[in-house]
Amino acid sequence: MSDNRTTARIACLLALVCLPTFAWAAPTPQALSEQLAEHAEPCGRFEQSRHLADLDTTLESRGIFRRDGERLIWETQSPIEDRVVLGPNNPDLPPQLQTILPIFDGLLAGNWQALSRHFTLHLEGTLSAWHADLAPKDAAVRSRLTRLAVGGGQQVETIKLDFDNGDALTLSLSPHECATTGPAGASSHDADGKYVDGKSP
Repeated sequence: MSDNRTTARIACLLALVCLPTFAWAAPTPQALSEQLAEHAEPCGRFEQSRHLADLDTTLESRGIFRRDGERLIWETQSPIEDRVVLGPNNPDLPPQLQTILPIFDGLLAGNWQALSRHFTLHLEGTLSAWHADLAPKDAAVRSRLTRLAVGGGQQVETIKLDFDNGDALTLSLSPHECATTGPAGASSHDADGKYVDGKSP
C-alpha cells in the first residue's frame, strides 16, 4: 500500500511539473500571424528612442503613423514636426530606412511568412504576451541590421533594432484612431509616395 501511495505522489508531482510547460508553450508563428493580422490597425502612435553611436547621444521623439498600402507614413509631432513617407519607390530614403520598410510592414500587418524569408525566428511567451528575436538570414539585411527584437500581445507593442554601425532604435507602439481630414486638410501624394503638399517629406 505504501509503495502505491508513493507511486501516486510521484505521478502527481510529475503532472504538476509538466503542466506549466504545456500551458505556457510558445505560440506558433502561424497563430501569432493570424492574431496580428486580425487586430492590425491602419494607424497608431509611437514613442521613439534612437541612439546615435557616432555622437554617443540618444534622441527621443513621438508622433503617429499610418499604413497606406505599401507605404508607411511616419509623422513626428515632438520635439519637432516632421513627416516621412516610407515607400518602396522613394529614392530619398536613407539606406537604413529602405532596409527596415518591408520589416515594419510585415510586423504591423502580421505577415510573419514574409519575415521568415529574411529572418530566423525565435518566439517565446503566449499569444497575450509574446516576445520574438529575429536574426537576419540574408546578406542584404545583415549588412544593415544586426538584430531585431519584437514584443506585444494582440498587436505589436515594442520594436528594437540594432544596426551594423552601432546605432539602435527602440519603438513603443500603441493604438491611435486615424485622423479624419477634409479636402482642406488632406495631403496628396505623387507616384513615388512622396508628399506634394508643400511640406518636406
